[in-house]
Amino acid sequence: MKTRTDDLTLLFVTAGKRPDGWAAFHREQLDLLPFPMITLRDEEKMGEEMIYRRMLEGARQATTPYVAVIEDDVLYPIEHFHFRPEPDEFAYNQHRWALFTWGVPTYSWRNRKSNCSLIAPRELLIEALEERFAKWPNGWPYVGEVGRERVERSLGVTPRKAVEWHSTVAVVQINHDGSSEARQRVQRKDLGPMRAYDIPRWGRADYLVKKYTS
Repeated sequence: MKTRTDDLTLLFVTAGKRPDGWAAFHREQLDLLPFPMITLRDEEKMGEEMIYRRMLEGARQATTPYVAVIEDDVLYPIEHFHFRPEPDEFAYNQHRWALFTWGVPTYSWRNRKSNCSLIAPRELLIEALEERFAKWPNGWPYVGEVGRERVERSLGVTPRKAVEWHSTVAVVQINHDGSSEARQRVQRKDLGPMRAYDIPRWGRADYLVKKYTS
């Protein structure tokens, strides 16, 4: 399948705090992606709510019909960008392996939506995030992905659709103690039920952990 490149902008959310070796390797992978990119940087440690604020800024700057969130601790194959949701729905790629930088290097999978795999109609994303920030100007009581029913119910905002799909080649999300997620910072996150030591495109788990920690 040929990936369309003229209707999608990458929203690169980064705190600029990753190890130098990983940052260089990650940039090499991003340079393989034939899409316009907007870099959304925060030099302070980026909290989960701040990530969504940066996403809103990027979506407002973009001019393409669709945007895709990319994060600085996640690897993306070109196959991840094949999918386009309907104008009224958010799309999450569920072919996403997590890889912890602690313990035995192991890829693991669980069926959970993650903001790092979001592909969205640009105007829908702006609408959803503007509603959240307008309703909770002093901070959200609950942080979570757009289109997740439980999150939107907790925030008291308009429910919006979300669809799940699976790319042929996986996204890989590095879990590390410099994350915005508290469970990663204290190394209390559990492996998913499906596990692997070697996967197509990205190779051995210990190779990527070494890339991140070098």
